[in-house]
Amino acid sequence: MILLDNNIIRKYARPDPDEAVLNYLSEHRTEPWGISALVLFEFLSYYDTQSKQRTRRSQLTQAVDNVVSFDADTAAEAASMEASLEAAGVSLDDVDLLIAATARQHQATFVTADRNDFDKTPLHELMDIDIVNTS
Repeated sequence: MILLDNNIIRKYARPDPDEAVLNYLSEHRTEPWGISALVLFEFLSYYDTQSKQRTRRSQLTQAVDNVVSFDADTAAEAASMEASLEAAGVSLDDVDLLIAATARQHQATFVTADRNDFDKTPLHELMDIDIVNTS
């Protein structure tokens, strides 16, 4: 499974989808696509009306195969990852850490366009990450 970050979902869902994102997803069309429930929250938080949220949620959940819940096992995974990253001198903000831990706990490849936060050797050593170079 590939677990998509919010920035990938937003670049895919916009009226003029990012070409690099389309190419990446096309290359991985046979793999299950998932998002963390936290990414679903981030995505929906950009829309201010209930009607828009319902429409976007429906569109998003139809585009992905799985919305992965955050649970106690994922929380433990996040704590373990945080300790490992801190020991290596790397930190992530809390939401990014929780989303990354969701991918790691489910043995998914985490797909993001956020090179600044995620393209770090200690993270690559902990989990599979694909960085998509977007415009």
